Amino acid sequence: MSALAQCRSLIQKGVRMPMARTVRSFTSSHAVRSEEQGGKHVPFGELGSGYYSDNTKGCYDVIDNATPMMLEACSAVLDARKQRGAAQNEEPFVIADYGAADAGTSLPMMHKLVEHIRKSEPNTHVVLSYEDQPMNDWTSVFRRLQGEIASDPGLDVHTGMGSLPCIMDRFEGVTIAATGVSFYKPCFPPKSIDLMFSATAMHWFRKTPIAMKNVLHSAMLEKTDPEFKTYWNQAAEDWKVILRERARELKPGARFGCVSFAKNEQGHFLGKSSHVKESMHHQFRDIWADMASAGRITKGEFEATNFPNQYRCMEEYLAPFGGEGGKAQEVSAAILQSGVKGKAAFEGMAVAAASYGEVRCPYHVRWMSEKALRQEKKVDEAQAAKEHAKRFVPTTRTWSNSTFESALDSSRSTGERQALAEELFQTYESRIAQSPQDHAMDYQHVYLVMHKA
Repeated sequence: MSALAQCRSLIQKGVRMPMARTVRSFTSSHAVRSEEQGGKHVPFGELGSGYYSDNTKGCYDVIDNATPMMLEACSAVLDARKQRGAAQNEEPFVIADYGAADAGTSLPMMHKLVEHIRKSEPNTHVVLSYEDQPMNDWTSVFRRLQGEIASDPGLDVHTGMGSLPCIMDRFEGVTIAATGVSFYKPCFPPKSIDLMFSATAMHWFRKTPIAMKNVLHSAMLEKTDPEFKTYWNQAAEDWKVILRERARELKPGARFGCVSFAKNEQGHFLGKSSHVKESMHHQFRDIWADMASAGRITKGEFEATNFPNQYRCMEEYLAPFGGEGGKAQEVSAAILQSGVKGKAAFEGMAVAAASYGEVRCPYHVRWMSEKALRQEKKVDEAQAAKEHAKRFVPTTRTWSNSTFESALDSSRSTGERQALAEELFQTYESRIAQSPQDHAMDYQHVYLVMHKA
């Protein structure tokens, strides 16, 4: 019996799917002060296993791509601290990572930042502060930071650093702190952060503004679609809320590096690029729609499935600063040198530079690059494609699974909702296995650096 048939059989029998990988059901995610939507990004994976970073390897590359930008920002902060005598006054150097997930993907960069700080301020205490939702997999955060979860699954491949030691063992005078408060709220005391960072997080809305009836993600909307303006306005409002809260938390002379999902001038966005034929979000929509047509889910459930986020374009990111969009770049490099600047300050915070950037899907790159090797070793191509698809799909699921589960009617059992989501991803896996060269999750971002006067 196929995996899809097993899913359907279990649903019909009312049997709960044995999915130990699911950390929370969407019903356990509560709104923050009733202003934020629950269930919008519930972690997927076994609690405390480090599942997110182990299966989201492209984010290591994204943050590695941003590391030169952050080191340059760190140098600027060190200059500002020197002018006010921060080291002599024993003022800690505080770094904050917003939307940190399990802290794995940013860990190589954190090592480099602390090393950089130590060159200028060898005796300064460094505080690494992590922010994410209350239902985040915090067990994995602390296990990773204390070296209890091996870094091999992603770091060896993507940074060349091998297994990183516990950052507190490598450097003396490093403290770890965390907050489970949404970045739409105050997360840290006013004027307390020297260097802020966020990657692939601040595209999430507080809540879904309106149901999109024909698509699942706003990146798929055309400007003529009735929902387009509503999502655009929600994205603008939420971005200003985020910036306002961060501006209050930054120290004078501090920097904020934000790497946030984007829709670029070519209309490319996460999972849609010039390198592959298929679009990930269109695949999600088509499979989910087929399940609705087949009666697997209802029409109402399909229409209730909306990702509460927006892949903003450059214009949207720079709008609060009076800026304009720059030209898209196929390869991100020298971001601060080649980026565009904003024209005005917002809440005392100004844009140093911004640029579009693309990071290729590591799974697709590996698949394509190993074609000759597979032929040389006479590997069964069909079987290899199935194994590739099985490795690839989790990187699309770590952040999307809860959107599908939470859209299903509350009358369904938790096991039934899980099984339907499993059916969707099994179908996607089968499609990828049929034509792996056509599917990838290439990353499109805006890389943005802001500074506080």
